[in-house]
Amino acid sequence: MIKILLQGGLGNQMFQYAFAKNIALKQQTKLILDTSFINTKLPYGNYTTPMQYELGIFNIKDEIQTTTITNSKLTYPLAKLEYFIKKQFNQNKHYLLKETQHQFNSSYLQCPNNAFIIGNFQSEKYFIEHQSEILKHFQFIQPLDEINQSIANQINTTNSVSIHIRRGDYIKLPQNAKKFQQTPLSYYHDAINFLAQKISNIHCFIFSDDIDWAKENLIINHNKSFINHNKGKDSYKDMQLMSRCKHNIICNSTFSWWAAYLNSSKEKIVLAPNKWFANNILEDKDIIPQSWIKL
Repeated sequence: MIKILLQGGLGNQMFQYAFAKNIALKQQTKLILDTSFINTKLPYGNYTTPMQYELGIFNIKDEIQTTTITNSKLTYPLAKLEYFIKKQFNQNKHYLLKETQHQFNSSYLQCPNNAFIIGNFQSEKYFIEHQSEILKHFQFIQPLDEINQSIANQINTTNSVSIHIRRGDYIKLPQNAKKFQQTPLSYYHDAINFLAQKISNIHCFIFSDDIDWAKENLIINHNKSFINHNKGKDSYKDMQLMSRCKHNIICNSTFSWWAAYLNSSKEKIVLAPNKWFANNILEDKDIIPQSWIKL
Protein backbone atom coordinates (compact mmCIF):
# COMPACT_ATOMS: atom_id res chain seq x y z
CA MET A 1 0.00 0.00 0.00
CA ILE A 2 1.13 3.53 -0.89
CA LYS A 3 -0.56 6.46 0.86
CA ILE A 4 -0.08 10.08 -0.30
CA LEU A 5 -1.05 13.13 1.77
CA LEU A 6 -2.77 15.52 -0.65
CA GLN A 7 -2.03 19.24 -0.29
CA GLY A 8 -2.60 22.44 -2.27
CA GLY A 9 -4.84 23.11 -5.26
CA LEU A 10 -5.62 21.09 -8.36
CA GLY A 11 -2.18 21.31 -10.01
CA ASN A 12 -0.33 20.35 -6.83
CA GLN A 13 -2.69 17.43 -6.17
CA MET A 14 -2.09 16.18 -9.74
CA PHE A 15 1.68 16.14 -9.20
CA GLN A 16 1.25 14.32 -5.88
CA TYR A 17 -1.11 11.79 -7.42
CA ALA A 18 1.17 11.20 -10.41
CA PHE A 19 4.21 10.50 -8.22
CA ALA A 20 2.36 8.25 -5.78
CA LYS A 21 0.57 6.37 -8.59
CA ASN A 22 3.92 5.75 -10.26
CA ILE A 23 5.28 4.28 -7.01
CA ALA A 24 2.13 2.18 -6.53
CA LEU A 25 2.42 0.80 -10.07
CA LYS A 26 6.12 0.01 -9.54
CA GLN A 27 5.28 -1.81 -6.31
CA GLN A 28 2.15 -3.41 -7.79
CA THR A 29 0.11 -2.30 -4.83
CA LYS A 30 -2.92 -0.11 -4.17
CA LEU A 31 -2.84 3.67 -3.76
CA ILE A 32 -4.68 5.55 -1.02
CA LEU A 33 -5.37 9.30 -1.27
CA ASP A 34 -5.27 10.91 2.18
CA THR A 35 -7.39 14.10 2.15
CA SER A 36 -7.22 14.74 5.91
CA PHE A 37 -4.96 17.81 5.55
CA ILE A 38 -6.98 19.66 2.91
CA ASN A 39 -10.19 18.84 4.77
CA THR A 40 -8.93 20.78 7.79
CA LYS A 41 -8.32 23.96 5.78
CA LEU A 42 -10.95 26.58 6.42
CA PRO A 43 -11.99 28.66 3.39
CA TYR A 44 -10.39 31.92 4.57
CA GLY A 45 -9.07 33.22 1.26
CA ASN A 46 -7.60 36.33 2.87
CA TYR A 47 -5.16 34.22 4.86
CA THR A 48 -4.46 31.08 2.86
CA THR A 49 -5.09 29.46 -0.51
CA PRO A 50 -8.43 27.59 -0.14
CA MET A 51 -8.08 23.83 -0.55
CA GLN A 52 -10.41 20.95 -1.25
CA TYR A 53 -10.17 17.55 -2.86
CA GLU A 54 -10.08 18.35 -6.60
CA LEU A 55 -9.19 15.10 -8.32
CA GLY A 56 -12.83 14.01 -8.55
CA ILE A 57 -13.04 15.61 -12.00
CA PHE A 58 -10.79 12.86 -13.38
CA ASN A 59 -11.08 9.16 -14.09
CA ILE A 60 -9.49 8.25 -10.74
CA LYS A 61 -10.81 5.24 -8.82
CA ASP A 62 -8.24 4.96 -6.04
CA GLU A 63 -9.36 4.77 -2.41
CA ILE A 64 -9.84 8.05 -0.54
CA GLN A 65 -9.29 8.38 3.22
CA THR A 66 -10.37 11.50 5.06
CA THR A 67 -11.15 12.79 8.54
CA THR A 68 -14.31 11.71 10.34
CA ILE A 69 -14.96 15.10 11.95
CA THR A 70 -16.62 17.53 9.54
CA ASN A 71 -14.64 20.76 9.51
CA SER A 72 -16.34 24.07 10.26
CA LYS A 73 -15.55 27.21 12.20
CA LEU A 74 -16.83 25.54 15.40
CA THR A 75 -15.25 22.10 14.93
CA TYR A 76 -11.98 23.36 13.41
CA PRO A 77 -9.84 22.55 16.51
CA LEU A 78 -11.22 19.00 16.70
CA ALA A 79 -10.78 18.39 12.96
CA LYS A 80 -7.22 19.71 13.14
CA LEU A 81 -6.48 17.50 16.16
CA GLU A 82 -7.79 14.44 14.32
CA TYR A 83 -5.56 15.27 11.36
CA PHE A 84 -2.44 15.55 13.52
CA ILE A 85 -3.21 12.28 15.34
CA LYS A 86 -3.77 10.40 12.06
CA LYS A 87 -0.66 11.92 10.51
CA GLN A 88 1.45 10.81 13.46
CA PHE A 89 -0.13 7.34 13.29
CA ASN A 90 0.68 7.02 9.58
CA GLN A 91 4.26 8.19 10.11
CA ASN A 92 4.76 5.61 12.90
CA LYS A 93 3.01 2.73 11.12
CA HIS A 94 4.47 3.15 7.62
CA TYR A 95 7.78 3.98 5.96
CA LEU A 96 7.81 7.80 5.76
CA LEU A 97 8.93 9.46 2.52
CA LYS A 98 9.01 13.23 2.97
CA GLU A 99 10.24 15.48 0.16
CA THR A 100 12.88 17.90 1.48
CA GLN A 101 13.86 19.75 -1.71
CA HIS A 102 12.27 21.01 -4.94
CA GLN A 103 15.08 19.63 -7.09
CA PHE A 104 14.39 16.19 -8.58
CA ASN A 105 15.72 13.44 -6.32
CA SER A 106 15.92 10.03 -8.00
CA SER A 107 16.18 8.26 -4.64
CA TYR A 108 12.50 9.06 -4.02
CA LEU A 109 11.64 6.68 -6.87
CA GLN A 110 13.05 3.84 -4.76
CA CYS A 111 10.25 4.31 -2.23
CA PRO A 112 9.30 0.87 -0.83
CA ASN A 113 5.85 -0.60 -0.37
CA ASN A 114 3.81 0.26 2.75
CA ALA A 115 4.83 3.93 2.61
CA PHE A 116 3.29 7.24 3.72
CA ILE A 117 4.32 10.05 1.35
CA ILE A 118 4.42 13.82 1.96
CA GLY A 119 5.63 16.31 -0.64
CA ASN A 120 4.90 18.04 -3.96
CA PHE A 121 7.15 16.17 -6.46
CA GLN A 122 6.83 18.81 -9.22
CA SER A 123 8.65 17.19 -12.12
CA GLU A 124 7.57 14.78 -14.85
CA LYS A 125 10.67 12.78 -13.94
CA TYR A 126 8.71 11.50 -10.95
CA PHE A 127 6.14 9.70 -13.11
CA ILE A 128 7.59 9.45 -16.65
CA GLU A 129 8.08 5.69 -16.19
CA HIS A 130 4.29 5.17 -16.19
CA GLN A 131 3.32 8.39 -17.99
CA SER A 132 0.84 6.79 -20.42
CA GLU A 133 -0.97 4.88 -17.68
CA ILE A 134 -1.14 7.93 -15.40
CA LEU A 135 -2.42 10.25 -18.13
CA LYS A 136 -5.35 7.86 -18.64
CA HIS A 137 -6.42 8.72 -15.08
CA PHE A 138 -6.27 12.46 -15.89
CA GLN A 139 -9.10 12.26 -18.42
CA PHE A 140 -11.92 14.70 -17.60
CA ILE A 141 -15.05 12.67 -16.89
CA GLN A 142 -17.61 15.41 -17.55
CA PRO A 143 -18.27 16.68 -21.10
CA LEU A 144 -18.10 20.43 -21.65
CA ASP A 145 -21.26 22.43 -21.12
CA GLU A 146 -22.75 24.52 -23.94
CA ILE A 147 -20.79 27.75 -23.38
CA ASN A 148 -17.45 25.97 -22.94
CA GLN A 149 -18.12 23.69 -25.90
CA SER A 150 -18.69 26.81 -28.00
CA ILE A 151 -15.25 28.09 -26.96
CA ALA A 152 -13.73 24.65 -27.58
CA ASN A 153 -15.08 24.79 -31.12
CA GLN A 154 -13.24 28.09 -31.66
CA ILE A 155 -10.10 26.54 -30.16
CA ASN A 156 -10.35 23.56 -32.49
CA THR A 157 -10.81 25.65 -35.64
CA THR A 158 -8.11 28.29 -35.08
CA ASN A 159 -4.37 28.38 -34.43
CA SER A 160 -5.24 28.59 -30.76
CA VAL A 161 -2.81 29.67 -28.06
CA SER A 162 -3.75 29.54 -24.38
CA ILE A 163 -2.30 32.26 -22.16
CA HIS A 164 -2.56 31.83 -18.39
CA ILE A 165 -2.11 34.76 -16.02
CA ARG A 166 -2.27 34.04 -12.29
CA ARG A 167 -2.42 36.93 -9.86
CA GLY A 168 -5.00 36.42 -7.06
CA ASP A 169 -3.34 34.61 -4.16
CA TYR A 170 0.14 35.18 -5.66
CA ILE A 171 -0.29 38.89 -4.87
CA LYS A 172 -2.82 38.93 -2.06
CA LEU A 173 -1.13 36.44 0.28
CA PRO A 174 2.29 37.58 1.61
CA GLN A 175 3.60 34.00 1.93
CA ASN A 176 2.86 33.34 -1.75
CA ALA A 177 4.25 36.71 -2.89
CA LYS A 178 7.56 35.85 -1.20
CA LYS A 179 7.69 32.37 -2.75
CA PHE A 180 6.53 32.85 -6.35
CA GLN A 181 8.09 35.05 -8.98
CA GLN A 182 5.66 37.60 -10.40
CA THR A 183 5.62 36.81 -14.11
CA PRO A 184 6.23 40.15 -15.91
CA LEU A 185 4.14 41.38 -18.84
CA SER A 186 7.30 41.37 -20.97
CA TYR A 187 7.33 37.55 -20.72
CA TYR A 188 3.85 37.31 -22.22
CA HIS A 189 4.66 39.80 -24.99
CA ASP A 190 7.88 37.93 -25.86
CA ALA A 191 6.05 34.59 -25.84
CA ILE A 192 3.26 35.86 -28.10
CA ASN A 193 5.78 37.39 -30.52
CA PHE A 194 7.77 34.13 -30.52
CA LEU A 195 4.72 32.10 -31.53
CA ALA A 196 3.46 34.71 -34.01
CA GLN A 197 6.78 34.45 -35.90
CA LYS A 198 6.34 30.68 -36.26
CA ILE A 199 2.58 30.34 -36.68
CA SER A 200 0.31 32.44 -38.87
CA ASN A 201 -2.91 34.02 -37.69
CA ILE A 202 -2.76 32.93 -34.07
CA HIS A 203 -5.81 33.31 -31.83
CA CYS A 204 -5.01 33.96 -28.16
CA PHE A 205 -7.34 32.62 -25.46
CA ILE A 206 -6.54 34.38 -22.19
CA PHE A 207 -7.37 32.74 -18.86
CA SER A 208 -6.85 34.54 -15.56
CA ASP A 209 -8.14 34.89 -12.02
CA ASP A 210 -7.85 38.66 -12.58
CA ILE A 211 -9.32 39.03 -16.06
CA ASP A 212 -10.01 42.77 -15.72
CA TRP A 213 -6.31 43.39 -15.06
CA ALA A 214 -5.41 41.19 -18.03
CA LYS A 215 -7.77 43.08 -20.34
CA GLU A 216 -6.33 46.41 -19.23
CA ASN A 217 -2.64 45.52 -19.26
CA LEU A 218 -2.01 42.72 -21.76
CA ILE A 219 -2.01 44.39 -25.17
CA ILE A 220 -2.35 41.80 -27.94
CA ASN A 221 -2.38 42.70 -31.63
CA HIS A 222 -3.82 39.37 -32.68
CA ASN A 223 -7.22 37.72 -32.50
CA LYS A 224 -8.04 37.22 -28.86
CA SER A 225 -10.72 35.99 -26.44
CA PHE A 226 -10.79 36.56 -22.68
CA ILE A 227 -12.28 33.65 -20.71
CA ASN A 228 -13.61 34.42 -17.24
CA HIS A 229 -16.90 32.61 -16.69
CA ASN A 230 -15.57 29.40 -15.06
CA LYS A 231 -15.70 30.19 -11.34
CA GLY A 232 -15.51 28.18 -8.09
CA LYS A 233 -16.14 24.47 -8.63
CA ASP A 234 -16.08 25.05 -12.39
CA SER A 235 -12.58 26.60 -12.39
CA TYR A 236 -11.07 23.34 -13.60
CA LYS A 237 -12.87 23.86 -16.92
CA ASP A 238 -10.26 26.53 -17.71
CA MET A 239 -7.65 23.75 -17.55
CA GLN A 240 -9.87 21.59 -19.74
CA LEU A 241 -10.08 24.36 -22.37
CA MET A 242 -6.39 25.28 -22.19
CA SER A 243 -5.44 21.65 -22.72
CA ARG A 244 -7.34 21.72 -26.03
CA CYS A 245 -5.43 24.72 -27.39
CA LYS A 246 -2.82 23.93 -30.01
CA HIS A 247 -0.09 25.83 -28.15
CA ASN A 248 0.32 27.05 -24.58
CA ILE A 249 1.91 30.01 -22.81
CA ILE A 250 1.93 29.09 -19.14
CA CYS A 251 2.77 31.09 -16.03
CA ASN A 252 4.60 29.76 -12.97
CA SER A 253 1.56 27.83 -11.84
CA THR A 254 1.05 24.08 -11.63
CA PHE A 255 -2.48 24.70 -12.93
CA SER A 256 -1.34 25.89 -16.35
CA TRP A 257 1.65 23.48 -16.25
CA TRP A 258 -0.82 20.59 -16.25
CA ALA A 259 -3.05 22.25 -18.86
CA ALA A 260 -0.07 22.32 -21.22
CA TYR A 261 1.02 18.82 -20.23
CA LEU A 262 -2.46 17.41 -20.97
CA ASN A 263 -2.32 19.02 -24.43
CA SER A 264 -1.94 15.86 -26.53
CA SER A 265 -0.89 17.60 -29.78
CA LYS A 266 2.48 16.34 -31.01
CA GLU A 267 2.99 19.71 -32.74
CA LYS A 268 2.43 21.81 -29.63
CA ILE A 269 4.79 24.56 -28.58
CA VAL A 270 4.81 25.30 -24.86
CA LEU A 271 6.42 28.45 -23.49
CA ALA A 272 7.22 28.81 -19.80
CA PRO A 273 8.78 31.54 -17.65
CA ASN A 274 12.50 31.14 -17.05
CA LYS A 275 12.13 31.79 -13.35
CA TRP A 276 9.52 29.94 -11.26
CA PHE A 277 10.25 30.98 -7.69
CA ALA A 278 11.00 34.41 -6.22
CA ASN A 279 13.04 32.76 -3.49
CA ASN A 280 16.41 31.88 -5.02
CA ILE A 281 16.90 29.12 -2.45
CA LEU A 282 14.14 27.09 -4.12
CA GLU A 283 15.42 25.05 -7.07
CA ASP A 284 13.24 25.07 -10.19
CA LYS A 285 15.41 23.51 -12.92
CA ASP A 286 13.46 20.20 -12.98
CA ILE A 287 9.93 21.62 -13.19
CA ILE A 288 9.85 22.46 -16.90
CA PRO A 289 10.12 19.48 -19.33
CA GLN A 290 13.05 19.61 -21.74
CA SER A 291 10.83 19.95 -24.83
CA TRP A 292 9.28 23.18 -23.53
CA ILE A 293 10.83 26.59 -24.20
CA LYS A 294 11.82 28.89 -21.37
CA LEU A 295 11.72 32.66 -21.88
